[in-house]
Amino acid sequence: MAGRPTKYTDKYCDDVISLGKQGLSLEQMAFELDIAVSNFYIWQEKHPEFQEAVKKGRAFAQGYWENELSRAALGRNPEGITPNPTLMIFQMKNRFPDKWREKQTTEHEVSGAKKVVVEWGE
Repeated sequence: MAGRPTKYTDKYCDDVISLGKQGLSLEQMAFELDIAVSNFYIWQEKHPEFQEAVKKGRAFAQGYWENELSRAALGRNPEGITPNPTLMIFQMKNRFPDKWREKQTTEHEVSGAKKVVVEWGE
C-alpha cells in the first residue's frame, strides 16, 4: 500500500530557512508550511536536503533570538514593547539546550571500563 502522495517539494528547503530567519520553532515552521509536525520530521529522514535546510533554519532561529535577547538586555526596542529578558532566557534554554542550558554533561570512556556520565548544574 503506497499511501497518499507526498506534498514535499524542494521549495520547502528555502521556506524553512526563511522561517528560521524569522525565529520560528520547528513546530511553527510545520504550521506555516501547512503540514503535520509528523510529516515535517519524516521529510527530514527521507530528504537529506530538507534535513540540512532545517539545520540551517534552526541555526538562523537561534541567531534571531540571541539578537533579540541582546537588544532586550541593552534596552533597545524600536517597537516600544517592554522586553522580558527572563522569558527570553527561559526560551533559549528550552529551544537551544546545547548552547544555553546550565546543566553540563561530560562522558568518559576508559578502555575496559564502563562509561561514566557526570552531570552538574541545574
